[in-house]
Amino acid sequence: MCAYYENETDKIKQGDQALYLNRPVEIKEAIHLKEIRTMRIVYVANGKEICLEVPYKTVIDAMTLVSRKRKTPKINEMGQEVVEGYACKPKDFDANRPIMHFKYQIYICDDERCAKAAKTDKAVMLRDLLKSMGLNQGKDRIKISRTGCFGACRFRQVAQCIANTRANGKVENNALWFRHTHRWETEKWKEIFTALRDDTPLEACLDDSDHIPMKVYGE
Repeated sequence: MCAYYENETDKIKQGDQALYLNRPVEIKEAIHLKEIRTMRIVYVANGKEICLEVPYKTVIDAMTLVSRKRKTPKINEMGQEVVEGYACKPKDFDANRPIMHFKYQIYICDDERCAKAAKTDKAVMLRDLLKSMGLNQGKDRIKISRTGCFGACRFRQVAQCIANTRANGKVENNALWFRHTHRWETEKWKEIFTALRDDTPLEACLDDSDHIPMKVYGE
């Protein structure tokens, strides 16, 4: 438990569990009336809401924080609780845990020139879109990964689609290279993800100008 000092009264927030005059209370509302150095507190005690306007000094002397409202633990897509400060690192480490299945994996170039062309974090945007479509897990999961330079900067921002043909990915959508993807709108990505989910060849929703051509040189 930590006592409040005058310059810390603004730390008292809605949802705090606290002791007020040695009574356990839940703060429902905390409004700071700094002009008159007073705090309006609405708290719950014994099932009743009580409203007080309390001078700062009284707040300092009378209130002790017991615990902040507990944050909902962050759970990664494998159903594990995540270490605080990390995006997906599990608290319980298992060196032999299988990797998460994916049907397709899309690599987004995030090196200097491609990232500069994109201006935004495309990988995060696409992961959020997949999550909204329910394609961030399960048998139809599409995995988004950042990469370094593909050596094709003239086509920036470059992306590549790889099908997990050892599982349920379709060979028709394997090893496809895309160019200028930073110009693609969200609806276009949504159409692509829907096609991959439904095993539709991407030629149905992409133009030839979206693909990067490939050639054997020196022959």
